Parts: sequence; structure tokens; C-alpha cells
Amino acid sequence: MNGLQTLALRNGLFTVKYYHHGSGTPLVYLHGAGGLPAFTPDLEILSGHFAVTAPLHPGFGSTGEEQFHEDLLKFTLYTWDVLDALGIKEPVLVGHSLGGMLAAEMAAIEPRRVKKLVLVGPAGLWLDDCPTADFFAMTPEELVQAVFHDPQSDVAQAFLSLPPDTTAANEVMLQRLKGFAMAGRFLWPLPDRGLSERLYRITAPTLLLWGEADKIVPVPYARAFQHLLTSSEEVKAQILPRAGHLPLLEQTQAATKAILEFCLEEA
Repeated sequence: MNGLQTLALRNGLFTVKYYHHGSGTPLVYLHGAGGLPAFTPDLEILSGHFAVTAPLHPGFGSTGEEQFHEDLLKFTLYTWDVLDALGIKEPVLVGHSLGGMLAAEMAAIEPRRVKKLVLVGPAGLWLDDCPTADFFAMTPEELVQAVFHDPQSDVAQAFLSLPPDTTAANEVMLQRLKGFAMAGRFLWPLPDRGLSERLYRITAPTLLLWGEADKIVPVPYARAFQHLLTSSEEVKAQILPRAGHLPLLEQTQAATKAILEFCLEEA
């Protein structure tokens, strides 16, 4: 079953929407600022090897975004509460962009609970000589140019398309704005919320997966993460050609192959 399911959390304070499919070792996927409108092909592939759970963050389908403001600790503990409520004890954590930042924070707070960690173009650091992009100020057309290796590809152009029905199109735009507002609490004006001071606490084997043409969080950030993950049992960086900020979408086969090889490898 890979349709959306619903969980009430903290006596109904939050209503959590999540996808779940597959069996075996639990793998939790934490999405980025673009949300997760469906159980995507990359998650389908991963669910052939893992029990994949993909919760929607508050503001992206789940409720309660007003509870967080800019408190990343609250957001991190909330996500662990979601996994506790689902009975997920020691997951593989895979996070993209905003979700990568969140996954890293989770692994820093509860280092013994994370089996393996995969960070896909994660946010959370700031380099003065290589700033991350301010995608909140971009038009949809500018965003596509920044996010995708090939802005003319079918997958990139699908990002720009809206439903022909005006009501449905307005709902899509409203959901995007709500999601960006939630992401902005943690990524704007700078994504640095002190993660650099906590990465040393992560002990899980970690894969850093980057698109070579990432213009949102450029490749030099992979080296920055590597430098700060001083306690991890293993840190591996893999840069995927012909991919931008969404390698799981643009290069699904190569990205999922990298994740599976790393996560199925015996520790």
C-alpha cells in the first residue's frame, strides 16, 4: 500500500500524512522543499529492498507548521516522534535538501538510532565563497533553470505544468506556497542553523549524493559535509553526472543504485 495514510500525533495536535510501502529494514525518506505529491519512482525502487516510509512535513500535507517557527530542534524532535509512533526504531535515513538537513539533525541528536544516513544535496551549511541559491525569490521558470541539469527535459517541463482546471491549478499553487513558507522558516535568509556545530555527533555510515549540476546547493558543499562528519564510521561522496538538485528525479536509476549499493552493503 503506497497511498497516503494518516497518523494522529501528540493527542491530535498534529495530523501526519505519510506513504508506506515495502518490507524489511525500515528506510525513512525525508523530502525537500518541493514536497512529495506522490510515491515517486525512486521510492518504488527502494521499496523493493526496504520498508519505505515517507512522511510529509507540516505545511506540505501534514498539519502543525505554525508550531515550529524557526525552531529546528522542535522540527527534529517532531520527526523522531513520528517515527516512534510508527514503531520505527533504527531506520536508514534518506533526506533530500531540506529533508537532508533534517536527517542530519536527527542523526546528530540520536546517533545510535540511525543505521545508515544518505544525504542528497542537503541544505544546512553556508559557505561565504559559494552561497546557496535563494530559490524563494525565483520565478517558476528561473527555478527550473536552477534545479534541473536539463531545463528542457520532460521532467523539468512537467514541473512547470499546471492542471487545466482553474480550481485545481490554484490549489497546486497554494500548496506550493504553503510548502515554501514552511521551508523558509529554516532555509531563509540563510540555511545555517548551527548544523555545522553538530555534524561531529553523527556516527552512522554516511553517503553524500550530489547532482554535478546542482545550482541550489552546489557541489562544494559535499566537501564541506565530508570535512565536518568527523565521527562517522564511513563517509562516501558520490557526484552524479547529468543531474542537478533533483538527482533522484533526473537520474533515478543511477541515484537509487548508489543508495542501494551503500545501504545494502554490510557494515
